[in-house]
Amino acid sequence: MHRLLVAALAAWVPVAAQSPEHLGKTLESWSSGLAAPAAIDRLLAVRSIGEMAIAGQNGAAEELLSAMSHEDSGVRYWAAAAAIRLPALPASGLPVLREALEDEAPEVRVQAAHALIQAGEARAALDALAALLSHANRGVRLQAAHAADAIGDRAAPLADALRAALDDEFDYVRRVSRHALWTLGERPCPYQDCE
Repeated sequence: MHRLLVAALAAWVPVAAQSPEHLGKTLESWSSGLAAPAAIDRLLAVRSIGEMAIAGQNGAAEELLSAMSHEDSGVRYWAAAAAIRLPALPASGLPVLREALEDEAPEVRVQAAHALIQAGEARAALDALAALLSHANRGVRLQAAHAADAIGDRAAPLADALRAALDDEFDYVRRVSRHALWTLGERPCPYQDCE
């Protein structure tokens, strides 16, 4: 009888909830990693927070959005990139991403624009992508073309900017822009030779 009572009490006493872990660390631990002196540790932390947010862990999306104001542009970039894939953007995320459209790092602006479009806020985001398609840095132009291609039919307002990108000096920008225009029904095929 004593054993039965002890077993019943043990089942009734609430067990301290353990924080779910990702790669062996809690959200709190990864969050503290954003202050690490080494860039690689900060980037690993923000990527892990992003993966936790995408998986729907409580508090992770808010922590991810907080990382959008980090001093390290790499952290801001990966936070915005993860925001694209959030199952649901918290209401506090829209103003954060809108502000990121003005980020000093154009790569962050590309990811923020893509995330806003995914969240259903296209107007300012599409304007930002159109401008980034003609950015001086070819890597930024390529990222903008990839974002335009990834959003499918929602890229229709970018058709003129994508057509202009067909003359880009960087072959990869031209290729991705052709594919995006093909997806929009603006080209008979995604290849250069099907004019």
